[in-house]
Amino acid sequence: MAGELYMCARVLVMYCALAAFLSAQEQAPASRPGWPCVAGRAIDPAYVRTAEATGGQVFLFDRTEAGRSMVLMQNSGKHEDTIFRSTGVLSTGSREFTFPVDSTIESLMVTVTLQCLQSITVLRPTNTEVHAGEPDVNDNRFRSGQVLILTKPQAGAWRVRIAGIGLFFVVAQAKSSISIGSVEFVELRGRLGHEGMFPVKGRICLGEQRTLSVNLNAPVGETHFRLIDSAGKTLEPLEMSAGEGGEGTFEGKLTLKHAAFRVAVEGRDATGYPYQRVLPRLIQIQNPVPSAN
Repeated sequence: MAGELYMCARVLVMYCALAAFLSAQEQAPASRPGWPCVAGRAIDPAYVRTAEATGGQVFLFDRTEAGRSMVLMQNSGKHEDTIFRSTGVLSTGSREFTFPVDSTIESLMVTVTLQCLQSITVLRPTNTEVHAGEPDVNDNRFRSGQVLILTKPQAGAWRVRIAGIGLFFVVAQAKSSISIGSVEFVELRGRLGHEGMFPVKGRICLGEQRTLSVNLNAPVGETHFRLIDSAGKTLEPLEMSAGEGGEGTFEGKLTLKHAAFRVAVEGRDATGYPYQRVLPRLIQIQNPVPSAN
């Protein structure tokens, strides 16, 4: 049930962003040449903050693409496991992103949007470019992005190269048996003799030391955890060990130094290929309450 609620929230964010955009367009002149690559026209940062906080995406559809936009919402629910996620602003030139695809992935969805898009290139581990019309490829191109769905993708390191300027989202999602479940801060509570680890009640603030609990469905083996930022860059490694929540539960203490972060986990699947899973939502940490003098 929790997974269903999470997916509904993620799709709702995308739908509302599109609906708000279409509503604004209806009140504006019928012709908006170049949208969304319009000089001096920034994307409302509220859309980005909401998407980051819920694990949703901002995708820059033109009003003429509204009918085809359903491909994103329909397939997000079929690809519940996030492999890679990066968002930011591209000032000029190009940028390349690399992520591992493991052998458990039945279907891969790569979503890219860039405000002033010039090109998107997706490369397989063999360094060959993915092309529309190939038997395993469902390629959906838009003015400012691409939704690419691949059946039984080759295991190995995949790359996405984007060129252009402006706000971008690059997200890789999968249908797979390896997944991150709950991620939450926990604390020791309960009656004497019946203590256990339960979700934290109240504020969680910068500077505090807290215990983070992660539930992971993955093959037994060496597992590495790290905190990453919105761009997908490592903030710090996270030391985790088997927790009290049963098989697949990991717990670790950390001092909260970052105002926002995601959790990423890496390991190897049963055939030895590297896997990576990322918590889609950005965990927000509050500032301490100033002491009253």
